[in-house]
Amino acid sequence: MHNSRISILLKTILFTICLLLFSCGDESTSPGEGYEVIPAQSPQPSGERLFGIGITESEDGFASSWGTAMQVGTEIVELNIPWDSIEVSEGVYQDPMGGVFEAIGFFGYNDIEVMLSLAVVNTVHSTVPDYLQNSDWDSPEMIEAFNNLVDWVLSEIPSNVTIISISIGNETDLYLSDDAWEDYIQFVAATSDYIRLSYPGIVLGVKNTVTNGVLGGDLSHVQQVNQYTDVVMLTYYPQSSTFQVLDPEIVHSHLLQIVSSFPGREIWLNEVGYQSGSEHCGSTQTKQAQFYHEFFTAWDTNRQNIKLVLIDWLHDISSEQLAEMEEYYGVSDPGFLEYLATLGLLYHDGTAKYAWLQLLEETQARGW
Repeated sequence: MHNSRISILLKTILFTICLLLFSCGDESTSPGEGYEVIPAQSPQPSGERLFGIGITESEDGFASSWGTAMQVGTEIVELNIPWDSIEVSEGVYQDPMGGVFEAIGFFGYNDIEVMLSLAVVNTVHSTVPDYLQNSDWDSPEMIEAFNNLVDWVLSEIPSNVTIISISIGNETDLYLSDDAWEDYIQFVAATSDYIRLSYPGIVLGVKNTVTNGVLGGDLSHVQQVNQYTDVVMLTYYPQSSTFQVLDPEIVHSHLLQIVSSFPGREIWLNEVGYQSGSEHCGSTQTKQAQFYHEFFTAWDTNRQNIKLVLIDWLHDISSEQLAEMEEYYGVSDPGFLEYLATLGLLYHDGTAKYAWLQLLEETQARGW
């Protein structure tokens, strides 16, 4: 199935304006009527766990969206950047999207740590530069080129910004064929060795999906590639192949299955989302809110193994952004589009869905 992420434009649009924004406001989030917030169930202190939310903008812009995200104790953000948007020709690099790396100094000033996803594979596409298109994943030229990319990117990060992790690819299981996995695993082994030696302290992983990479047919491949990572990075959107949401309570068995699939490993859920769309996805505002209640309860149960969660995403996206994503993925299925359009915890105009009210309850009860 196609689990979707914010396209690179959506993921980074806020950063291109951050240099102008060193103060933030509080967005109006009118309480939803007709929903009674579920009290947090035996909440466990946040402790050393890390929590964040993907900050999509409302129609009021970034400043108010930033203020809203801070209400739930956001500690981390993620940048997902395709390789070929940085290395535009062999050995020639640019700060992508009008200056992403320069702009993230904003996060350093606000004590927010940054996860980097260098999308060698970005869900349904390879993003290696053109001159490498005919190179095998495990070829010396591919490995050296990626290592050079990492060197350049990290040299451009502002000194006040903490890069806590690098993911070598974004949802690679959705793209790689069975025949390509072994070469990609060797690519990860070689590049992760280089990064560890050159940049000790940066946590390394490879983002794969829960639906396909753990619960589906690629589990063995995902287990193999994670022999060379520091943490297991996963994205989690509990839905069927037709984008119908699964029962919120299924999160308990899913998290247990994730933990049992990677015994003794630290697990990061780099993306967690649950849409509210009802016409094609079989969800409601209430189901979405119930999911987040069940999710935090299940996370508490598995807190010794699951150390990081980033929820996608803050606001529903605009119709223009949805059209961009439809073009990127090349999928016009109404269920897929409704899934993308309704992942937000708040509507695009900034008013709260029930899920936002529930998230406030869950995070505050745990001390975020």
